[in-house]
Amino acid sequence: MTIFERIDINKKRRMPPFIMIILLVALLFGLYLKSCWKKQQDDILKITNIEIAEYTPGNIDIKFNIINVHDIALSKIILITVYDSEGFELASKLSKIEITARSNKRYLKVLTKFERPVNDNNKPDFVTVEIHKP
Repeated sequence: MTIFERIDINKKRRMPPFIMIILLVALLFGLYLKSCWKKQQDDILKITNIEIAEYTPGNIDIKFNIINVHDIALSKIILITVYDSEGFELASKLSKIEITARSNKRYLKVLTKFERPVNDNNKPDFVTVEIHKP
């Protein structure tokens, strides 16, 4: 009659070194792919036709188009910054946008919090709209 040995479940076994090397290579490859995806974000969304629609002492209206050229819907945070003619920042705002796949959307964003007051001396001159990279 044969004797069966019971497997000890609690016994710790070391992972073979070649599996650890394969896991390390897979981890480094994943980090490389993630960095490539982050660098490509600027090419996925194209921001065009940026203009100051209207400004008052209480708010500044900004209009712009965003074109999504990929086949996936995206949700991004954009940074809108308004400058005066001397190059000083008047107002800035972080805003979340959601854009569907292969679409062109027109946005109107209103900036109400100012760094400097808007008057005849400090009227808005140009605007930048970019994808926020924390």
